[in-house]
Amino acid sequence: MVIIKDLYTPHIIGRGRRSRKSGGAKLSRPLAIILAIVFLAFGAVSAFVFVIPNIGVRLDRRHYYILTLGTTSNLIIAESLSYRVRSGGGGGFIINDGVFHIAAAAYFSMYDAISVADRMSGDFETGVLVVSIDRVRVQEFGRRAYNRTLRDSLLFAVELVDFVVYQNLRLDRGDTSDSAIIYLLETRVGHIEDNIKKLDELIYSVDAISDFLVYTIEFYQQFLYDFISTISVGEEGLLTHRLKYFSVKYILAYQRLVAGG
Repeated sequence: MVIIKDLYTPHIIGRGRRSRKSGGAKLSRPLAIILAIVFLAFGAVSAFVFVIPNIGVRLDRRHYYILTLGTTSNLIIAESLSYRVRSGGGGGFIINDGVFHIAAAAYFSMYDAISVADRMSGDFETGVLVVSIDRVRVQEFGRRAYNRTLRDSLLFAVELVDFVVYQNLRLDRGDTSDSAIIYLLETRVGHIEDNIKKLDELIYSVDAISDFLVYTIEFYQQFLYDFISTISVGEEGLLTHRLKYFSVKYILAYQRLVAGG
């Protein structure tokens, strides 16, 4: 039996606006409705003409499925289970959401996660954690170049997460080799370095640095370190474990990123 549980967090990035209560006179309901319609119509036209060119990015809700091979409230037991999972080639990433889940790997679909669970030994208590990330919106920061760079950075962050999850799936299916994935990692390293450079340049071009900008740079720096260390070690059989570990690590890191760190 596979136990399924949701790990859900809503997310908006950027600056929020607080509503202010007015102490002025109240409008009658019919007049308020007419004014609301007029303002909505005007706002739609204004958004089309003035706002849309400055908008950062919107991404639809995303779902990932993390296969777990044990749950416990005891950290020592969790670390022992993690070692067993790693020894078997799994990720062994420990997720703490009040209890400790020992994650083997992450997938795009429930079908793939359960298919792998069905092939696992009966020694493990298999489960699936569903990570749902709401529609993501980077709000305006006033400058088109700034917004565009943030938009591109978030899109590339998603691409990196999906790249790791997809390569993990290909290894599971035997559709690729260690050397082919190492080559792909090497090509991604250059792209990550380029993105970090662009984000670093933004820091010196704005008066106020957004938290999201800082979190994004840290996110890419983690990826860069992990990719380079994986390439440099190059130990036979280690890549499978690392990809599975990274598939979980970076889905959760991406979730924190879009939540604002």
